[in-house]
Amino acid sequence: MPDVKTEVFYGGVNIKQDAEKLKNKETCPHIVVGTPGRLNALVRDKLIRLNNVKHFVVDECDQVMEQVGKYTSMP
Repeated sequence: MPDVKTEVFYGGVNIKQDAEKLKNKETCPHIVVGTPGRLNALVRDKLIRLNNVKHFVVDECDQVMEQVGKYTSMP
């Protein structure tokens, strides 16, 4: 699938670089992988719109849910 573009977004990188990749038609990815914090910032700043998202995968979901207080892991 040579025409499918992917990009990784994570903290520690200037968010302006991420914004440039998303705004440019040549570099705008079809598949996005990122940390929860960076993806939240990109959505909050309206750099990524979620209305066209078809699939959403959360790795280590139990840890994410613990951080938002919605889950308590079993001992």
